[in-house]
Amino acid sequence: CISEAEKRSALSKRICGEGKLQVILNGVDVEKYEHRKISGVNTVNREACGISEDAFVIGMVGRISEQKAPDIFIRAAKEIQDNIPNAYFIIVGDGPDRKKVEEYARENDISLFITGWVENTSDYIDLFDVALLLSRWEGFGLVLPEYMLSGKPIIATRVDAIPEIILDGENGILIEPDDEVIASETVLKLYRNKILKLKLSHNGVITVHEKFDVKRTVRDTENLLD
Repeated sequence: CISEAEKRSALSKRICGEGKLQVILNGVDVEKYEHRKISGVNTVNREACGISEDAFVIGMVGRISEQKAPDIFIRAAKEIQDNIPNAYFIIVGDGPDRKKVEEYARENDISLFITGWVENTSDYIDLFDVALLLSRWEGFGLVLPEYMLSGKPIIATRVDAIPEIILDGENGILIEPDDEVIASETVLKLYRNKILKLKLSHNGVITVHEKFDVKRTVRDTENLLD
């Protein structure tokens, strides 16, 4: 199981007995990311995406579908833009709800860029000032360690496995799902509180190195199979 939440789910559905389940937390390739940063290979920048250098960028990575709550993201965007005139929004991904999100953005004059499916998600995450994951359910949320690697302050929902990754107020902020008002207010809190923003970013980098490096995932798997 990639999280304790997934283990609980398996047990509740009586997939098998507890003795046959082992939690091995997911991980990201820290070494690959750091090599990319050192090499400076990144064709994505704000100018190429039509984003001004002084914009405050709020982004999310994920499939544009019910699970990831893009409807909450775009409604929160309206509230945020009313309070941060230079706010800009990025969704890295694609999905069945894309047209609805784009239509809402046009109707409310929201500055939004949707990348579609891309392989180089980290290049786009680097553009963020604040990273969101507003999922309604989540088996793990691999994008959270990816956000941490990029040093982004995180706002995420308190569902399933997410609290196993995000410690509220330490390496991110947890909010309840399906609440665009709280989501927007929390973004504004980070916009105004640079010390908190830096604290979350710093602690996130430490967390991903200590807990969510894929090398640790490999070691745990090898030990299980040994």
